[in-house]
Amino acid sequence: MNQKCRLKGLLVMTLSLMIFSCSKKDELETFQPETYNVSGKVEKGPFVNGSTIVLQPMNAKMQMLGDTYISTIQDNIGNFTFGSKVFATPFAELSANGYFFNEVSGTLSLGTLNLKSVVDLSDKVTVNVNILTHLKYQRIINLVNQGNRFKEANKQAQEELFAAFGLSKYAEKDASLFSIVEGNDEAAVLIAVSSLFLVNRSEAEITEYLAKLCHEFGQHGTFLTETKKQIKEDREELISQLSNIRNNIISRYQDLGLSIEIKQLARFFDWNDDGVAGNEILQDGEQIVIEKTQIEIPNEGGFYQIKITSPIPVYLDPIVHEDEEPSIIAPLSLKWYKDAQDQYISMKKDLKGNVLTIGIAPLNSRTEKTSTIYIYDCFGYILGTINLIQMGDKNTAFPLLGKDAEAFVDDMFDTFAKGFSEYSLLEQCYHYNKQINLLEQYIYPSSQSVENCWRYLYSFNNSNLAFKDVDSKLLNVYQKIFDVFNAMQYYYMIVAWGDIPYITVYNQIHWHIERTNAAIILNDLKSNLKQAIEILDNKKNEPLKDINGLFFISKDVARVLLANIYMYQNDYDNAMDLLGKVIKNGFYELDDSNFSEKGTIDNILNGKSGKEILFALYGNDNGIYMPNVNIQIPPLIPLQTYTDVILSYAECLYKKGNISEAKRQLNKVVAAKNIIVSDKSDVLNEIAELRKRLLLYSISNFAFMKRNDMAQEEYGVKDFRLLLPIPQTAIKNSPGITQNQGY
Repeated sequence: MNQKCRLKGLLVMTLSLMIFSCSKKDELETFQPETYNVSGKVEKGPFVNGSTIVLQPMNAKMQMLGDTYISTIQDNIGNFTFGSKVFATPFAELSANGYFFNEVSGTLSLGTLNLKSVVDLSDKVTVNVNILTHLKYQRIINLVNQGNRFKEANKQAQEELFAAFGLSKYAEKDASLFSIVEGNDEAAVLIAVSSLFLVNRSEAEITEYLAKLCHEFGQHGTFLTETKKQIKEDREELISQLSNIRNNIISRYQDLGLSIEIKQLARFFDWNDDGVAGNEILQDGEQIVIEKTQIEIPNEGGFYQIKITSPIPVYLDPIVHEDEEPSIIAPLSLKWYKDAQDQYISMKKDLKGNVLTIGIAPLNSRTEKTSTIYIYDCFGYILGTINLIQMGDKNTAFPLLGKDAEAFVDDMFDTFAKGFSEYSLLEQCYHYNKQINLLEQYIYPSSQSVENCWRYLYSFNNSNLAFKDVDSKLLNVYQKIFDVFNAMQYYYMIVAWGDIPYITVYNQIHWHIERTNAAIILNDLKSNLKQAIEILDNKKNEPLKDINGLFFISKDVARVLLANIYMYQNDYDNAMDLLGKVIKNGFYELDDSNFSEKGTIDNILNGKSGKEILFALYGNDNGIYMPNVNIQIPPLIPLQTYTDVILSYAECLYKKGNISEAKRQLNKVVAAKNIIVSDKSDVLNEIAELRKRLLLYSISNFAFMKRNDMAQEEYGVKDFRLLLPIPQTAIKNSPGITQNQGY
């Protein structure tokens, strides 16, 4: 390069420097001293009353000028003022130092914090100091030192800072005008960013961390990779605390006499790191499309893929649970079940891109199970559901009763036994009434036995429904078992009282209960029993084995009960079919048991017999003792016996005109019991005699006599005595219940 060129280049460089220098000089020289009345808030939470705030005038190069002004925060919501001051330039630094309210912990800080803000007073007189103004402070200084004017530097720093948190859409309004008390989006932005630096940090750690962030952002206009990772970790840590943070701030200001609103904070974090906070929720008119919303799955399970089309990111588990109430699920740890593994639908699910992959394991349950897969946005809002229905396997064993359930069932059946013990006494009163008049003495509306029988059976009903309700919320596997016991209670009560209150909901209020037509109840019971027969085990029932043996009834118990209902309604075809299946199964056999004698009961209890027992309850030791009549409750009440099955089957055959087969069945009973029938004039009379001699304690004879129009003659009673009186206390407690005629 020749000398001429070098001189020319030097001249250009010098001229450029002069222009820049003059420009800056001109800028400074154009300012005229002006009076500003500076006020605002310091908000990190808020700074508390008495905290110090310093105002330092600055020139256009962000260099300190002139005097320093000191003030204090005037109240606990962070307000300060400097009054009227004359400034040579409109630029100033505000620096606040003091204790503050920590919105994450919900307490006042134990140490102080220093926050800064650099402002142009010509644009605004109210200037706030907060975490956002502090973070961009050093960046503004550095940009000005690089040759930018304050307005340009502030705008760039503002945009870079808000972009770093995915909050660019809020960058138009200067951070020094943000205030928590406004309750707007900008207030929520301020709280969201502020909370990120408080989580799990002491005051000293907050100061150290903010210094690091200010340095990084001041140098680069963004945060370094390691810091971004830390911010993300802090954000994830806040997920479960957002509601508390929001409530802490509202409560703090309420304590200070100020009611404020706070937006839902979850919307001001960039949860999916796409650079935009708040775009993780559907906008008006947007929707997701799930290819299939219900899947029917075989018992052995399977593998499924479902396409999900959505304009926003969707999740199988919500990232944020801000306002979600904790779900209350009764845990299996209550020990209602024993060995109950795999009783729920077991699945693995994975959502990649727009394809949901579901793997379903085999289901270890005899009943079908349902489950729901929820599709969420990141805030925990449900955008769609996929319902799963997996078929059960009828060959799968029921889970046995757990310890809690065993204790509950033991108490429940003790109540059931008390009810049927009283029922046995009442039926025996009918049995002996012709011999000695007992009904007027022992069966009337205020009779203790009538009252006890009614009360115990309804108490059992309530316990049965309570356990059914628990099971429905847990494994939902015992429902049909409860239905059978429900049917057992109501069938016997209908035989005794006719129309009765029909309570099917746990803890149903009794005050407005009325009597339900018996036919309606029986039809409901039949439907329930048919469904139960489909699901119960086809086995020998062993109620005397243990509590599980008592609870887990077999198909045959439900069949006999359903047959009794059919016979009570004169439907002998269906009854005969059911009883025939019980006989064909071969689980029971006739022996010399006589269920009208206490000796037979004692033998069964001592394990010397029991081949005939389908279902029985342990009785309660009390009774009525009168001259020549010993009415007592046996220690075991055999509600269903094989003798009763054969005699009922013979009754069905007789009703259908098959007299010879009916007699053959009766002869089987006579031979097994080694007894002689005195009245062979008619098959029905023979059945009646065998029942009276063999089944007194099985409380099945009253129903037989009634359905065959033999009760009045057999028991020597008037027509109204075919029903028991409604207990007086039941009518008193539930005025909607009416008394049976004749009482």
